[in-house]
Amino acid sequence: MMVLGKRLSGLAFIMLGFLVISISAYVYEQSSQTISQNIVEIATITLKNSDLGNINEGQTQTYTSSTIPNLGNAVSIAITVENVKLHFNSNLDEYSEAYSTYDIDIVLAEKPDGSSLEVGSTVCTLSPLSPDYSSVDLDVVGTYRFNFEITTTANSVDEDTPTSVTIVVSAQSS
Repeated sequence: MMVLGKRLSGLAFIMLGFLVISISAYVYEQSSQTISQNIVEIATITLKNSDLGNINEGQTQTYTSSTIPNLGNAVSIAITVENVKLHFNSNLDEYSEAYSTYDIDIVLAEKPDGSSLEVGSTVCTLSPLSPDYSSVDLDVVGTYRFNFEITTTANSVDEDTPTSVTIVVSAQSS
């Protein structure tokens, strides 16, 4: 009887070994599967650069598309899906010492039919205290264009101080 028990135990261990090999092979086969996905472009963004020229210490200047043409349609975005969030980020916080005012109003100049946004409205304002804007909601498919209206007041400086504001515009689908 003891011999039969040892043989059954040995046989059980051999079967367990085959079971482990089978399960390992199955898990290995499962882990080698691939997943593919296409990323679809939701927006095409076009930006324009502008040169505002010089400003004297203590002077306040306001610039619009009528005084600086490149501020007109400064941002153009064509979207292919509804409900896209447009984000504006800038480095204006770097110039809080050079300017007492540096406001960039982003004004809707053109929108597609059916959009709830209003042409002529300021959709956001960037400033040294608020250099980034969370999002502007673009609600329907089509092309949106935005003008920049900029107001600057220069502080006193010890020497000529060149400044260059960078605005990064990005789009994200909801």
